[in-house]
Amino acid sequence: MMEEVGTVIELKGKHLALVLCEKSSTCKNCASLESCKVSDDNRSMIVESHNAIGAEVGDKVRLSISSRKFLSSSFLVYIVPLVALIIGAVIGEVVGSRLDNGVNPDLLAGIFGIAFLAGSFLTIKIGTKAIPKDAYLPRIIAKVPEEDVFAEELKHGH
Repeated sequence: MMEEVGTVIELKGKHLALVLCEKSSTCKNCASLESCKVSDDNRSMIVESHNAIGAEVGDKVRLSISSRKFLSSSFLVYIVPLVALIIGAVIGEVVGSRLDNGVNPDLLAGIFGIAFLAGSFLTIKIGTKAIPKDAYLPRIIAKVPEEDVFAEELKHGH
């Protein structure tokens, strides 16, 4: 379970909230690109979160996302395109070596690899729209008392 602490800055309907959080070391490895937006100062982020506990604007809250969701989304964003690139390059090399018209197999491997990579990004972009937003959003799991917020800030070095 991965957790962050932030402040609710806006409510979007009954069950969604925008939460302002400080960027942590986990942010650079996160694959939840659709639900987070880095702010202008590049030190904080705005995270769209499922608000099951009914937090209000100004509340300090704890966000949570399961490790399984985090790892599966990371796999989808990082590993699938890499595998597509390799498969495309191998197919391009095989096709190029079987052609008799003098086409360089390495050139075809590069073209096919880039085409498969771009195709994987397009497929991921379109495919993730079919997944309900609620399935991968972090959840607000608790309101955080003020004394716990201070301890959390010390832990992150703020």
